[in-house]
Amino acid sequence: MIQDPSLIICHDVDGAPVRIGAKVKVVPHSEDGTISQRFLGQTGIVVGLVFDDPATQYPDDPLIQVLVEGLGEDLFFPEELELAPEWARNRIAQHRQAVRTGGRSSLERLP
Repeated sequence: MIQDPSLIICHDVDGAPVRIGAKVKVVPHSEDGTISQRFLGQTGIVVGLVFDDPATQYPDDPLIQVLVEGLGEDLFFPEELELAPEWARNRIAQHRQAVRTGGRSSLERLP
């Protein structure tokens, strides 16, 4: 029997480059063509950390399992992802709140 040493974790790990549940964006292009075209530039949610060789990868060098709504899941190296900036998430939240209350948001006033 061959034993698979991989470690798949679905909770936060101290020292990992991302947190479970974090919103991330896949880079818009792949220099070496290793990223599936359908995932390029897409935003998704981190759902797991995969350590193929835990002895050398844990905790700071996992493959990152990302779920992209409508496309499914795939694994990415940390350098293949961009974290969605917090300021952008905050601005969108402010816009949604303003729309809900019937006011105009600062996004609507931009040229």
